[in-house]
Amino acid sequence: MLGLTISPPQLCKIREERKPNSKYASLTQCKYEVARSETIFNTSRLPYLDTTTTSIEEIATSIIQRLNIKTLGKW
Repeated sequence: MLGLTISPPQLCKIREERKPNSKYASLTQCKYEVARSETIFNTSRLPYLDTTTTSIEEIATSIIQRLNIKTLGKW
């Protein structure tokens, strides 16, 4: 297993596009959720990746490498 995290300002920016001016999109809420998630990852000794500046392709490659997943042929 592998957790994913993101910086609170980036999460806030993404959520503002979905639900502008909502509690869900507030920086306070985003900070709380990211901190809580990272606490759970650390307490559980679950490794995690910061995806703040990473493309989905790079995230997938990192997951495959970290979990030592064998792929079949080309994508």
